[in-house]
Amino acid sequence: MRRGNHENRTGGSPCATKAHTHCTTYHCQSPAQPNGCAIISRSHGPCAQFFFVFRGATRNSPMMSADRSTRSRCTILILFALIAIPNAVRCTTLEESAMELARKIAASLSVNENVTVEIRNTSSLDSDEVLRIDAALKTELQERDIRLASSGAASSVAVTLSENLRNFLWTAEIHQGNTSHVILLAVERSSGNRGSAGAMPVTIHSEKFWEGPERILDAGEISNGAGKSWLVLLLPNGLRIEDKQSDAESRIEISSNQISNRDPWGNLGFAKIGDKIGFILSPQVCTVDLQLRNLEGCLSTDGSPVGPSGSLYPVMIDVAPTGTPQPGKGTEITIEPVCGGASQFLATGARDYTQTDSLQVFETKSSGAVAISDELEFPGPITGLHSVSETPRAVVRNLSTGNYEAYRLSFSCAQ
Repeated sequence: MRRGNHENRTGGSPCATKAHTHCTTYHCQSPAQPNGCAIISRSHGPCAQFFFVFRGATRNSPMMSADRSTRSRCTILILFALIAIPNAVRCTTLEESAMELARKIAASLSVNENVTVEIRNTSSLDSDEVLRIDAALKTELQERDIRLASSGAASSVAVTLSENLRNFLWTAEIHQGNTSHVILLAVERSSGNRGSAGAMPVTIHSEKFWEGPERILDAGEISNGAGKSWLVLLLPNGLRIEDKQSDAESRIEISSNQISNRDPWGNLGFAKIGDKIGFILSPQVCTVDLQLRNLEGCLSTDGSPVGPSGSLYPVMIDVAPTGTPQPGKGTEITIEPVCGGASQFLATGARDYTQTDSLQVFETKSSGAVAISDELEFPGPITGLHSVSETPRAVVRNLSTGNYEAYRLSFSCAQ
């Protein structure tokens, strides 16, 4: 993983020590070198082998603290609609489509009702197009006697601009007190309102699967293949495990120097199916049995046991691409090639923690790295980006709500 200049996250001496085959081998290097990667795995013997070359990571300004506001998760209907959607609305312009959505929203609200409206873009529409949609939608709402409030309203509308391979899909999640419902609008791509998805061979898609006020470093969902599944959140001081069948929650506290770190870091390592999960939370690598909610064991980054011994689940750290960092970009991590390409990586924007962020796919060629997707915008800074395991993930702090959000990332190819 490549980011900007930052201190060594896990410490360590700028020396190298080696032991025999059945003991830990720990490599480290001079703090002067800013880039590197790490792979951690468990051998059949009593010790693990570590290879660490540290990479710095940060933005230009410190993270802003999150407020304690919360929002509900999007309904599962949105997920199904991304695959199979109703007939698209045939509007000439994006503004006309926005007005149509506003009319549907207004029909679900009371006259003179105070509401807050938030628009989030996860499609290939650019920022200017999103601004036009925002203006048209809000103007139409006001013309239908809906009062727009900046905060404090009892009702709220969260509009998400997404897409599939055929159409744009816009969803409006309406919250009124303890009730909520979702309006779906499929918008036909046309010469007047097409996004920029066709201009690039790859389109990035995001799906938010968790949101909350608590700061997380990584998140993932795992199933044991027998009807049991969990949501796992990596925190600066351990794990939060949510049983998705019973809504039960438990926490496993881990002693970590990440709590006092202004820019904490860690990542999960897990298979698509199983009941164990490994994770890295400096200065330790640990394994947890999700079925038993039991910490099986930890090793420190110098290879010495910490806490109970146990067979560690293999964990790999995100790796930065080779070559010169892209100008105007921040974090860079390699990904499994998509759409028949090779040597590809994801890159965030280079804005600071007070601004929104974006993701873009690049491919390394002999002449240098070339963008192969448009930028996908997010409602706040990307505080964590991970490509290990089968599904890439991004952690975002929403600037409007102050909440942290976890997204699954996927890719589609131009037809």
